[in-house]
Amino acid sequence: MDTRIESTAIIEKGAFIGEGCYIGHHVVIRPGAIIGDHSQVRASCFIAAEAEIGRYTQIMQFSNICRNCIVEDEVFVGMACMTTNTRRIAYRRPYKDLNEPPIIKRGVRLGARVSILPGVIIGENAVVGAGSLVTKDVKPGYIYLGCPATLVKEVPKEEWI
Repeated sequence: MDTRIESTAIIEKGAFIGEGCYIGHHVVIRPGAIIGDHSQVRASCFIAAEAEIGRYTQIMQFSNICRNCIVEDEVFVGMACMTTNTRRIAYRRPYKDLNEPPIIKRGVRLGARVSILPGVIIGENAVVGAGSLVTKDVKPGYIYLGCPATLVKEVPKEEWI
């Protein structure tokens, strides 16, 4: 299967797009970003510099993957999800960029409008419900909901990848 890139997407020099991918309209992929084989980045997403998207991953419309963020294989990112990599709002002020990107492990499912704060690790096969704010690490194989996201229950084993 060939990779398909819609005409209004912007793929900057130094980005890598794998085999069999789909890149939607108005997507921006910055230098050094990697999109793994058979992944989809839907309309109006922003993939920042040096972000790594694994194989068979789907990123839905209006999502933002921050610089240096790692999204492993077979992850589903719902509409309008946001990842962040710095704890400072330093607009027009000097600061040292700490660059603490989140890591989203294999098989994770994120509902619409999930926000993930810097340095958070979301464990394999975890599920984070729509509208949740992830402020701390998420245990592998568990469901988290809310603002802040809290553990609710275990993901059934038959739903693990």
